[in-house]
Amino acid sequence: MIKTSNYCRLCNYKKLSKKLILKPIPLSEKFNSKPFNKNSLKNFPISLGHCENCKSVQTNEVVSPNLLWSDFTYLSGQTKFIVNHFKNLADQFKKRFDLKKNDLILDIGSNDGTFLNFFKKKGMKVVGVDPAKNLATLANKKGIFTYGEFFNNKTIKKIKRKYKKKAKLILCFNTFAHSENLRDIVKNIHDILDERGVFVFECQYLRDIYDKKILGTIFHEHMYHHSISSLSNLFDYFNLNLYDAKLVNIQKGSILGFVTKNKSKNKTKEILKLKNIEKKKGYISNKKFDDLRKFINHQKKKAKRIIKQFDKNKIGSYGSARSGPTYALNFSLSKCIKFIFDDHPLKVNKFTSFLNIKVLPTKDISKIKPFLLIILAYLHSKKIIKSNLNYLKNGGAFLLVYPEIILINKKNYKKFI
Repeated sequence: MIKTSNYCRLCNYKKLSKKLILKPIPLSEKFNSKPFNKNSLKNFPISLGHCENCKSVQTNEVVSPNLLWSDFTYLSGQTKFIVNHFKNLADQFKKRFDLKKNDLILDIGSNDGTFLNFFKKKGMKVVGVDPAKNLATLANKKGIFTYGEFFNNKTIKKIKRKYKKKAKLILCFNTFAHSENLRDIVKNIHDILDERGVFVFECQYLRDIYDKKILGTIFHEHMYHHSISSLSNLFDYFNLNLYDAKLVNIQKGSILGFVTKNKSKNKTKEILKLKNIEKKKGYISNKKFDDLRKFINHQKKKAKRIIKQFDKNKIGSYGSARSGPTYALNFSLSKCIKFIFDDHPLKVNKFTSFLNIKVLPTKDISKIKPFLLIILAYLHSKKIIKSNLNYLKNGGAFLLVYPEIILINKKNYKKFI
């Protein structure tokens, strides 16, 4: 079910120089219509390791992929910001890469097909690959042909056989950290990419994780935490050229990377600048782990002081997001959570593997009247506060976990909206 890598999975270097050990967390994307059997509930160890050789940072503990991806509740199409982001990028890519009708567009980790749908509307052939079978089924119902399986050599053969061509554009958005066997994925990308094609990925950026202390991105689905330096080393090994990268404000800090088979294509000033900053300011050393460790200990003390002010039987959390357990457990907040509120259609009125508590609809907040709500869906903090002003004005309070532990009440909420 789980195994620990004591070596670098990207370059096979035998020794990881340093570890950041976090509190064990559950597999957060698991929901059930009935309470989980207590024997089946388990928190899994999780730690980060740094490779001195290729500069990669990985999650050392690897959970069985079938357990991770057999089903999934995150839907690209339900977040307006992401939908608009994908639409804008589809327009940009068509122009930038001179995409034509009938060009093949492949999306690895295609979710519900939202991104591919924008290319289909432009007359291109599209194909998705996603191991979450519930998402693949949903995409196929929407007319986006999707393989409900892991992206591997067998998938490539199927695509070549079906479409008789290679992909002019390959996408991998917020899933390029989701596979233990990333080397195999890059090799297969090389094999299915047209000679004039481009591979574009978007993933959380290690520099932002360190600078902004984004603990919410550390969970078992994220098996790598990428920097420009580590990715350059990986693509070089497979004779691919990471020639451009841009900072994007997705998940509080991500990079948009562009890769080609053309090794002679000049690298942009932007990617050279990013790589230079990583080297000069120590983002590819293991020293940043110490900063994260100190931050966690400090926030845990702040949280403890605040929680003491409230009746522990009247504390809940807002959001059953994947990031929630990482914050709640490492800031010692989980034991005081008695309610979880969320409106996600695949989660509400189901029991979560985190605490084995039923997820209640947010309309129940006014009935239960919790004294304090911990915002674990940290990416949506501002929206949550804005939509619950009556709760605050009636004496309720929110606890932010990101960017740091902050208590929000009717006296100070205006600073945060």
